[in-house]
Order: sequence, then C-alpha cells, then structure tokens
Amino acid sequence: MKVNKPFKIIGIVLMSLLGLGLIGNFGINYLIKIKLPKIIEEKNDSAYDFVYEDLSFSIFDNSLSVENIKVTPKKNANIRKDIDFYGKVGKISVTGVNFIELIKHKNLKAFTIYVDDADITVLKPAQRDTLKTESTLASSVDIDKIAVRRANLKIMTSGGDTLLNQLHNMNVEVDGVHMGKYTQKKDIPFTYENYHFKIDSVYSKMNDFQYIKSGAIAIDKENFDMNNFRIYPAITSSQFKNTETESNTRLNLQVPLVNLKKTDWGYDQNNDFYLSIGQINIDSINFNILDQKKQTVFQQAKKDAEKVIQPLIPFRVDVEEINIKRSSFNSLNVLDVNNVNINIKKISNRVEERLYIEEFNLINPQLIHFPNKAKKDHNSSQKSQLNDLIVINKLNVKDARYILKDKTGTKNTLTVNDFNLSLFDIKIDDETVKQKIPFTYQNPYLSTGKVHFDSGKNYNIYTNGITIKDHNAVIKNIQMKPKVSRRAHANALKYGEDLYNITSGKIELNGLSYGFDNTETFFLKFKNVILNQVDANIYRDASIPNNPKENTLYSKKLRQLDIGLEIGVLKIVNSKIVYEEDSQTSTAPGKISFANFNLTAKNIYSGHNKTSGPKTIIDVHTVFMNKSNLKANWSFNILNKYDVFNINGEIQHFPAEGMNPFLKPYLNATAKGTIEKMQFNFTGNNDSATGLYGMQFDDLKMTLYKKDGVSERKFLNKLGNWFIRNDTKGDVMAVEIKPVNRRKDSSFFNYLWLCVMQGLKQTVL
Repeated sequence: MKVNKPFKIIGIVLMSLLGLGLIGNFGINYLIKIKLPKIIEEKNDSAYDFVYEDLSFSIFDNSLSVENIKVTPKKNANIRKDIDFYGKVGKISVTGVNFIELIKHKNLKAFTIYVDDADITVLKPAQRDTLKTESTLASSVDIDKIAVRRANLKIMTSGGDTLLNQLHNMNVEVDGVHMGKYTQKKDIPFTYENYHFKIDSVYSKMNDFQYIKSGAIAIDKENFDMNNFRIYPAITSSQFKNTETESNTRLNLQVPLVNLKKTDWGYDQNNDFYLSIGQINIDSINFNILDQKKQTVFQQAKKDAEKVIQPLIPFRVDVEEINIKRSSFNSLNVLDVNNVNINIKKISNRVEERLYIEEFNLINPQLIHFPNKAKKDHNSSQKSQLNDLIVINKLNVKDARYILKDKTGTKNTLTVNDFNLSLFDIKIDDETVKQKIPFTYQNPYLSTGKVHFDSGKNYNIYTNGITIKDHNAVIKNIQMKPKVSRRAHANALKYGEDLYNITSGKIELNGLSYGFDNTETFFLKFKNVILNQVDANIYRDASIPNNPKENTLYSKKLRQLDIGLEIGVLKIVNSKIVYEEDSQTSTAPGKISFANFNLTAKNIYSGHNKTSGPKTIIDVHTVFMNKSNLKANWSFNILNKYDVFNINGEIQHFPAEGMNPFLKPYLNATAKGTIEKMQFNFTGNNDSATGLYGMQFDDLKMTLYKKDGVSERKFLNKLGNWFIRNDTKGDVMAVEIKPVNRRKDSSFFNYLWLCVMQGLKQTVL
C-alpha cells in the first residue's frame, strides 16, 4: 500500500516530536537524577540534610514523583534553636502539574498530590512565634485532590526528649483545594470541597502527669467518629500528693464511642469561627476525679498572672441535640453517680451575648453521697467571675435515686426513691455565681417516691413522697418510728429523754421560699404550714434524772436559731397526742391524752437579724383525756430576753375519773367526782410564774392504793379526804397562786404542770 506524501510528512513530524519528547524526557530525568542531588548538596545552607533515593518526571502527563525522602538535622545543627521538624516520606507523587503556569505566574495547578508513608517529627518551639508570615510559594493553588496515606506524626518538645502528641497511621484526603490572595490572610488559608480523615490512634500529653489516648478516629465533612477516648494518670496517688504538679486534680476518663452528625465549621464573613452540629451521640462516659490537692502559692500566682476572663465558649456554636448513655461520675469517692442518661436539646452560643440551652435532661441517675469524705476548703473565699450569661430554658431530672451514706460509708442515712425535678428559666451570670445558690430559676417542681431517713441510734423516719410545685409543698404520710423498745431506750440513757412515735397524714407547706440573705445566712419561710391527722405518742421514764443543762423555753430556742425562719401560720388539725410517763414506783406508764387536737400558731420566727417582731400566739382546742373540751391560749415574744409568756385556758364538765389512766398507774391513786370548770391564767418568765387559778367541782374524792394497786389505804384515804375540799357549792373557787419557780432542767410543759398543781393545792386543800 502506497502512503501519500502529506501523511508521510505528518508521520515523520509526529515521530520526530515523539523522539524529541523521549530524548527530552530522558535528558530531564538524567539531569534530575544525576545533577539535582549535587546542586542541592552544594546550595543547601539550611540546618537540614535533604536526600532522596529516586526522582522521576514525565513531560507527557506533567507528573513528578520523589521516593524515600529524608529530612534530617545536620551534624552541627542546634536542635533547640535551628530545627523545627525532621522525618522521612516514602513517596510524593504529583500529577497534572502545569509547569508553564507555575514558572510564569507562580500559580500551582495539579490533578493530584499523594504523600505516602510519611513519618514526621515536629519540634515544638520553646517560644511561640506570634509574627504573621505570608506564603511566597505561589500566587494561587488549585489541586483536585491531596492525599496523605499511612502517615505517622509526632510532636516533641524543643529538645526532642519528650513526646507531646502522636498520630498513628493517618490517612487524609482533601478535594478541590484552592488558595489565592483572598484566602491567604484567613485563619484557614485555603478553601476545599470535601475532606476525609482516618487515624488509627492518637496520643497527647495533657500535662506533666496525665495523658490522652484514643483509638480510631474518622472525620468527613458531616461526620466525626472516635473510639475509646481516655484520659488517665501516669503517676500514683501518693506520687501526685507528694510532688509539685501543674494541675491540682488527678482524674480518669473513659469514653468508648463518640459520634457527631451533620457537622459544619469554618469562618463567617467577619472571619469569626463557627461550629454547627446536628447531633452528638456518646455511648457512655466513665469520669472519675481521683485526687485533688490545694494549689501551691506558685500555682496560684501563675494562675492569677495569666488570668484573663474569657467567655466560656469563645466562638459561635449551634448543636441540635446531645445524647449520652449509661454514664457514671465519681468525685473523690464523695459523690458517685451511675447509670445516668443525658439528653440536651438545642444549644446555641453567641459570643458576648449568651449560652442558651433549650432543654437539659438527666434520666435515671443513681446518686450515692459519702459526705464524711468531703474535705472543706475554708480558704476558698475568692469570688468567682463569669464573663457570660447562661440560660437553660428547662432542666429535668427524671427517675433518680439518691442515697446519703453515714460516716462509715456502710449504712444509708437518707434514701430518696423516684426523685424528679424540673426547673425553668435558669440563669447564671456574673452576679449569681457570687451567691450561695449560683443561679436563679422559675417554677420549680419536685416529686419523690418513698423517702427513708435514718436519724441515728433512735429513729427511722419514712414518708410516702414529697411534692414541691412553685411555692407549695406536700409531704405524704410521714412516720417517725423508734428503733428500740422503751426499756432499751431507757437503759441506754444517762439523762432523761422523751421517746417519740409519730405518724401524720398530709403535711402542707404553703408559700414556701428559701435562699440566702445578704449576710449569706440561709432562710426558710412559709406563709402557712398544716399538719393533718398527727398521731403522736410521747414516752418518758421519769426515774432517769434530767440533764442538768438548762432546757431552754421555746422563745429562747427560736431566738437563738442561726437561720432565718419564718412561719406565718402553723396549724395542727384533727390530731391526737398521748403522753406517757413511768416512774420507779409506777405499775405502768401514766397517760395523759389529747384527742381531736387542733392548734393554730401565728408568727413563728427565729431571732436571726431581728430587733423587733410580733407576738407569737398559739390557740389550742382539744378533748382532754377523751372526756372534756379544753381550750388554751399561749403567747410570748420571741425577742424578749426574759422569755416572758402568758398562758390561759379552760376545761369544762370534766369527770375526775378521766384522770385515772394517769393517776392509777403513776401515783397508785384514783379520783371521783366532777370538775365542772377549771380555769387558769398564768404569766411568767424563765425564772418564775404566778397568776390566777380557779375550779368549780362537786363530790371530789381521792382513793390511794397499796403497791399491789388493788388494796386501798383506808386510813390514809379517810384522813386525806377529810383534808380535801370536796365541793365548791356551785361556785368557781379562784386563787392567785403562789410564785412557782421553774425547774430549768425540765420543759415548758413541766413548768405549766407545776403551776396547775400549785393552783390545785390552793383550791382543793
């Protein structure tokens, strides 16, 4: 076949060009391989030795590859002063480079850049360079894909003797990279279309005794996954306590899995950093504060010198939801929290405006508190500062269980089941953090299931639940049960003490407010308190001597309270009180009972920070000994230092036999007859009392018995009834009682009883 002349010419030209290309390509590669190493060696005046094993170039696809590159410090280099990094790279491959554009206009354009098997060590400078520098590599950069494969990166101290950070088997792909004059001055000096990061493991030195480690990390433009994140100490508790350290807290943290979805970050038009996350899912967190110690003088001075009050989060943040499952927290073995699920919705942070959280939920936390192990720091008087406003729209604690341990840590002092709490419109700012309660809130709601309080050696206290809504509270079915029998209680006493057995229906606390006043003293206030259906049994063994210390009157007890207590009205409704007393000679406890007991007390308050206050007034209506109505009025001024009081009352139509449940077992005596009316009006103080006592009675007789409680003492009965006035002829016999001195080791009610007994002597004998 004959080839025509034009095609022959074209073929010759193409073959010539191909030949020239091959010769040129061979020549360039020959110069690169033979001459370039010598040029680098001759012209290299840096602190580094730069060597490679193979470098190849192709003019056909504008590709360049360099293999087995090593950058190492020269022998005479000062590693602390001159060296920033060193290491080796298995291979660098560049394809699609427009060399004409690069040489003529300093614009780097390429299809791909691959960096394989890099092992780089970066030395952290002793002093940070704060001067901004501008890149002179190229006017603009456009690369379709940059990939770093199987890389290892270490960051060491400036002397190269301590490992600070390490990334193992890092694989990175960044697509659509562009850098130009409009991006160079930004904090991220380039733009990109997409990216993927994969790292097998990460190590970081947190401080001089704690380290951070993680397993695999995977990051792309919208997702972040991290496995097995840990913070752990590298020294023992003893070493920590006996060595000066950078931090005063030794801790341990484990997070098996962290997942972030729909992530977006970057810089806005004002060059301010922002972070947006759709959802954060954390499999669980196990956080332990192992040890704490006081800051040294040096640490505190350094902290004060470096202190610059910054916002909590110094950039814009938006997070739709955070879910943390099955987590635990332990602080110095003082507070142990287990199995808590945390859900947080809609977090929004605006710098110098506020940090806003729509809803914060703690679900099913199991809290155990060991208070005896807590160490109080009496030197922490410095006020906190917060350059921020934090707003939480709603806080919920759901299905919690709280246990307070005793001093030994083996027994439960307080157990609260099914604890639920909601607070609304929580605000924390520079002013609130200075207060004892470092935040404000609205519309509190609290509810519990059964509550058990172990008060110590004598009592268990139970309730079926507590509810607090806004400013009102209800306690359901409270019980105060003794742990021991009456005899065991008495045998354990050195001094006499009442033994209580009390149950109550609903207790209502209305108009509740509490907090700390300007002197940082706790206050507790109620508009009214209502105790429904109280059933109280009070027992005392009078054969045991009283404590010689003064048993102060109620006015003084209230006056000396070191909290701000105020109760507008206290009511005890439809209740029952039984007082029982034993003596050495009694055959059984003597009983005094008050049925259908109703009490209204007004103006109960403590003396804290008060110089004047209204008179406390107590009105009682009850059925005495299940026989007769009794009414009494008792008043005193809490702030009166002499404890002046007045108490007056009246009983009508009382059969004397009604006192036999007390007289027969306690005094081996019985009474007969009728007390038509008994009136008293006593005024006294902490030392003595006097006043009026009056009785109207008919056919009053007393019978005394021998020790067996059956046989009468006939002679004494005749003699006694001969001296006793048995009737008042239909009139009230009133007397002014002789002064009664108070027994200061006894209660107010013993004082009242002595006054009544004095009046009884003066009217009956």
